[in-house]
Amino acid sequence: MKFFKENLILKLVSVVLALLLWLIVFNVSNPEQKESRTVELQILNQDTFSAENKTWEVDRSTVTVSYTVRSNLASSVKASDFKAYIDLSDYSITGSVPVYVELVNQENASSISDIVARPSVVHVSIEDLQKKKFDLQVHQQGNVAEGYTVSSITVDPTTIYVNGPESSVGRISSLGLVVNVDGMNQNTDGTGKIVFYDANGKIIQNLPNVSLSQEQVDYTVVIHKKKDLILSATTEGNVQNGYTVEELQISPKSISVSGSESVLDGINQLTLPALDVSNAKEDVSVSLRLKDYLPSGLSLAEPNSTVYIHATIKKLPESTKEEVEQNTKASTTEESTEGTTESSKSSESTKTTEEENSAETKGSGNGDSKGSGADSGESTENKGPSAERKAKSQ
Repeated sequence: MKFFKENLILKLVSVVLALLLWLIVFNVSNPEQKESRTVELQILNQDTFSAENKTWEVDRSTVTVSYTVRSNLASSVKASDFKAYIDLSDYSITGSVPVYVELVNQENASSISDIVARPSVVHVSIEDLQKKKFDLQVHQQGNVAEGYTVSSITVDPTTIYVNGPESSVGRISSLGLVVNVDGMNQNTDGTGKIVFYDANGKIIQNLPNVSLSQEQVDYTVVIHKKKDLILSATTEGNVQNGYTVEELQISPKSISVSGSESVLDGINQLTLPALDVSNAKEDVSVSLRLKDYLPSGLSLAEPNSTVYIHATIKKLPESTKEEVEQNTKASTTEESTEGTTESSKSSESTKTTEEENSAETKGSGNGDSKGSGADSGESTENKGPSAERKAKSQ
């Protein structure tokens, strides 16, 4: 006991000095240091604005968490050791929401201190939700095999609903599906992802908080063989006297069509309606829609859907004109002569027939007279005795 009581003050000072010395040595060999980690920001109560048909957007997705840690543990601290979050129920009219940070890994809790999130608040913007219907458009990419063409591309479904913030949905001009047909030579089925397009036809890469009624759609590509058909046409009617049809032009001269092999094998030429040039003395032209004259089972393989038919009308030279008129008159005279001859022959035939009929009638009359004479003689014979008696009496 005497040991502890003697020089007590000196002994206490020695202990304090020893502790201070230990602390100094410890801090020098394993000091505290400031560290930070980038931590993903979590959102709690995300359905806070659903009842109001509104959506929200936070101005950042991560925050920086700073802390103090002993140097010997600094390398062992990870971003996953912290939880940074906001609660949308804390939303205020200013749009500012505080950021909370928790240390989820308690193993180093005693060695980590001064945990702070930067920034300490984030901004949350809210706006009305919009739901909009779009017709799905198909965009063909690539080229099919030589001698083939794409007859049609169908998709299922054909309409898609987009749901999201008005500002984001308003950027969308159309929805499309890109179908790569490169090298195809037969019907093909597949599935594709929907793409957003703006008013300039450019793809919109990222639209936050926008959802689709269906992310992917099915498509069917129908491939047909292709064939070139020659176009032909004629004229009908007669141009005015002194004029002639010098040339008949068709543009284009041929078209490319597609269809099944059985239909294509049976056709090489497409005949168009005749061009009416009746009483024409100037060029005559007409344009026709090719699809109106295609046989059943065929379709146009190229965008050009109109054909032009042009008849060049030329005035004949005077000498040629006279020849034509003479030929016309000779033809008319010949036709008239032939008509007269036919009429004369018909009259003679009729006269001969009448004479024959008259002769037959006369022959028949004479026969009848003779018969009557015989009857008369017979009558005289019967009356003979009376006549004789009359004579004697006289």
